[in-house]
Amino acid sequence: MLRGRLRTWGTAAAAAGALALLVASVAGAADGLPFTLGLGNSAGGITSLDSTSASRGLSVTDAVASATAIYGDNGASGGSGTGVYGRSTSTGANATGVFGEVPNGSGSYSSGVKGVNDASGFGGFGVYGRHAGSGIGVYGEAENGFAVSGFSPNNWSGYFQGSVNVVGTLYKSSGAFRIDNPLDPAHSYLQHSFVESPDMMNVYNGNVRTDAKGFATVKLPSWFQALNKDYRYQLTVLGRSFARALVWTEIAHDRFTIRTNQPRVHVSWQVTGIRKDPWANDHRLKVVVPKEGRADGRYLHPELYGKPLTKSVVLLPGMRRYAAERSKTSSR
Repeated sequence: MLRGRLRTWGTAAAAAGALALLVASVAGAADGLPFTLGLGNSAGGITSLDSTSASRGLSVTDAVASATAIYGDNGASGGSGTGVYGRSTSTGANATGVFGEVPNGSGSYSSGVKGVNDASGFGGFGVYGRHAGSGIGVYGEAENGFAVSGFSPNNWSGYFQGSVNVVGTLYKSSGAFRIDNPLDPAHSYLQHSFVESPDMMNVYNGNVRTDAKGFATVKLPSWFQALNKDYRYQLTVLGRSFARALVWTEIAHDRFTIRTNQPRVHVSWQVTGIRKDPWANDHRLKVVVPKEGRADGRYLHPELYGKPLTKSVVLLPGMRRYAAERSKTSSR
C-alpha cells in the first residue's frame, strides 16, 4: 500500500511539474529573451491556439514605439512558404482572414496592413490579393479619401492587364492610346492623344452618295436622339467636283437628309451631339472649377511650375519620401 501511495504522489508531482512548465512557457520570458510557445516543436511542428468564445484566440500588445507586436519569418530557401497566414472558415458575410486597423487619432500615414517587397528585379508583390471566384481580389474603401491610390516616380502608378470599368467620372491630366506600332511592332509603340472637349460631346461621321436627284438620307443609330442634343453638322464634297452640299432636312427620327446641286455626288459628313442622358444631366462637367480647402494654393504638377513636390494637391506617403530624397540630392 505504501508503494502505491508513493507511485500516486510521484505521478501527481510529475503532472504538477509539467503544468508549471507549460504555464511558465505561456506566461512569457524575461525581458530581452525569446518567447517560445509550445514544447518540443520540431521542423514541421504546429502550435495551435483555439478560442471557443467571442474573445481573441491570441492577443499580443507591444507598447514600445516602432516595435512589432507579431513578427513572422519564413526563412526557408526556395519553396513558397508564408511568414504570416490568416484564414477564416466562417460562412458569415463579413468573415475576415487577416484584419488590420489603425484607430482614430493615429498618424497621418499609418497603415492598417502594410506589405513591402524588397526583391530586386521585376516581379513579386508588396501586397497580393486573389479571388478564385468572381469576387474582388483587392478592395479599398474610403469615406472621404482615396479607396486605392498609388505613386511611382519612375514607372506606372497603376497597371492593369485587361479591361477597366469606371462607374463614375474619370479625371486625368491627359489621355492616349498606346499600341504596338503596326510598322515596327517589336521595337516601338504608336500613341495617339484623345480628342478633348469642354462638353460631353459625341462624334459621328461617314460617307454617302446622293441619288440622281441629288438627295441622300443618313440613318443614325436608333438611340441617337435619346442620347444627344445640340447637333452640329459638317459636309465635305469628295472627288473632282465643285458641287455644293447642304443639310436639306435636319435630324428627326434619328436621320437627316443631304442635298447636292448635282446628282450622284460623294459627300463626307460629320455630326456631333452633346449628351443628355440622365447620368450626363446629373453630372454635367464644369469647365473651370476653383480649388478649395487644402487644394487651394497647390498644384497637380508643381514641378512644372517650379514648385517643390510638397506643393502637390495630393501628397501620398511615397511622394513625401521621394520629395525628401530629391531635396537631399539637389542640395549636394
